[in-house]
Amino acid sequence: MTKERTELATPYLSGLLEFWLTKSVAGRPPVPSSIAPADLRPWKDNIAVFEVIGEESGTFVYSYYGKALAAAFGQSRLGATLDDLPPEQRALLQPEYETVRRERLPVARVHTAVFSGRTRSFERLVLPMSSDGVSIDKLLVAAYEMTPRELAARPPLPGGSSSGPVPLTVQKPGASA
Repeated sequence: MTKERTELATPYLSGLLEFWLTKSVAGRPPVPSSIAPADLRPWKDNIAVFEVIGEESGTFVYSYYGKALAAAFGQSRLGATLDDLPPEQRALLQPEYETVRRERLPVARVHTAVFSGRTRSFERLVLPMSSDGVSIDKLLVAAYEMTPRELAARPPLPGGSSSGPVPLTVQKPGASA
């Protein structure tokens, strides 16, 4: 379960990815029940959790929405679906989330857009979870706003893209490549 990895600029996201890896068993995404809410305390304000409803093209329902995200984007999305988002946002997120479900691998990217009249950049990490070890039925998504200094110091992503999703190495610590 190894894919190309770019370094995450945000230490909190690096920590969350390492935590996710410790919960992964035998190369499979973590079982949601293995993660206690208290385990997520360091990231709680910057995460959203999606329940995935349906097998093929799933419906993604926000089952948790962190306070920092609600403040950054002007509202909580708790209980909403991706279908409730503006079409341009949905067109960006739906394929990314479907890719994470299909590939069963984390994805990271930096997204820059105008939010409330201000250009802002967020580094995002999408982590799959599976209750049955087979189908991905939850996504843990974290987003942290990046400073101009962090953006300038960030190495270019593979292929020269500045904001597209990038698969990450998800090899269990201690395993060989």
